Amino acid sequence: RDLMYSRTLSFGDSCIEIVTHSDETSDLVEMLFKGVPEKGINPPHARLEISQDRDQDYRLTRDEKQIYKGDSLAALANSLMDTSIYNLADKCSSGLLFHAACLSWKGKGIILPAQSGHGKTTLSAWLLSNGFDYLTDELVYLPLESRQAMCFGRPLNVKYGAREIIDGLLGDNKDDESIVAGPIAMLVPPGLVRADNKTVEPEVNMVFFPHFRADAEFSLEKLTAAQTGMALMSCLVNARNLSADGFPATVSLARKVPAYQLTYPDFEGVLGTITGLLGEN
Repeated sequence: RDLMYSRTLSFGDSCIEIVTHSDETSDLVEMLFKGVPEKGINPPHARLEISQDRDQDYRLTRDEKQIYKGDSLAALANSLMDTSIYNLADKCSSGLLFHAACLSWKGKGIILPAQSGHGKTTLSAWLLSNGFDYLTDELVYLPLESRQAMCFGRPLNVKYGAREIIDGLLGDNKDDESIVAGPIAMLVPPGLVRADNKTVEPEVNMVFFPHFRADAEFSLEKLTAAQTGMALMSCLVNARNLSADGFPATVSLARKVPAYQLTYPDFEGVLGTITGLLGEN
C-alpha cells in the first residue's frame, strides 16, 4: 500500500508542496521543516516528490524532473533542503529576502547577513548556547517597509570544519540520532544546543556582518547607511523579483537599522559586544 504524505512549506509570499511515500522520508521532512509554516497566502507553485525505486534508492523530483537519486538519506536531506530553499526564494516578490542568520535576544532581533564560509552558523550556534533564540541560518524575509522578520526555520547547517566547536556546545547530545550527517555539513536541531530555544518573529533592531578570521584581531566597525545598503544588496537573493532590483527598499532598511562589521578570531568579547549594543538600542 502506497503511503502518501503531503507537507506544504510557506515562506513570505511563496509556497511549495513536498510529497513522500514512506514513514522514513515523511519523518525526515518533518524534522527538516518543523519550523516552517504550512499555511501561506498563496497556493503551492512547485511540487517536490520523494520516492524509492526497486533498488531502494531515494529519488527526489520537482514537477517530475529528477533532482537527486541515490542511497544516502543524508544526501537526500541536503538536496531536499537546497531545492526547497531555491524554489521558495525563486518566486518571492513582496519583500526583501536575505541570505542571513537571524536570532533574538530579549525580544530584539539581529540579522547576520553573510556569504557561505564567513562563520554565521557557528556564531549563531554559540549565541544560541548563550541565551539567544535561534531562528534561521539561511533565509530572512522582511516585508517591504517593515522590520518584522520572518525566518526560514531550518536546523543549523554546520560545516565539518566547525565540528569541534559544535560538539562542545552539544555536550551529551553530540551523537543524537536527530542530527543528519551529510557529505559536506550536518544538520543540527537547535533544541539540542539549548532545549528552551523559542521560535519568534522579532523586529530587526541591528545588523551584524560577521567574518571569522583566525589570523585577525577582534574588531567592530560601525557602518554608514550607504555601506550597509551595499553590503545588504550582496546578500539579497530575490533582487530580480523586486522593483529596481530591490535597491530602494534595501537602502530604506539600511537607514533605519544600525549595522556593524564584526571581525573575530574567536568568541571572546563577541557576546558582551552584541548584547551591550542591543541594550543601548
